[in-house]
Amino acid sequence: MVAVAAESLIVDKFVDLQPAPFMDSISEIMRVLRAARALAGLSQEEVAELAGVSRQIVVRIEQGQNNVLVEAVDKVRMALESKGVAFIDATREHGPGVAMTRRPSAVDTDAQGFGDG
Repeated sequence: MVAVAAESLIVDKFVDLQPAPFMDSISEIMRVLRAARALAGLSQEEVAELAGVSRQIVVRIEQGQNNVLVEAVDKVRMALESKGVAFIDATREHGPGVAMTRRPSAVDTDAQGFGDG
């Protein structure tokens, strides 16, 4: 029962940090962070360094262990966002997800009237 209480605490605090009304299980949060790291092409060591946490913390987050501080989860999330990862909230139709943010290319900015010409 203690593990369930700890899991709820982490989920509740994470939801407070990143509102996502349908992201209600710690395993979903952990899968999304693991997917985000893979999408960004980063190793666990690189994410740990960016986030200012140990590699073991990243491993524990990705394994969905319930003995991870919410502050560590938030640091990892922010580190991934700094590398262009966008977190997509869950909806009734789909679970949470990740995507890379778009950086406008010269072609995109010219087409939108932002070019020099």
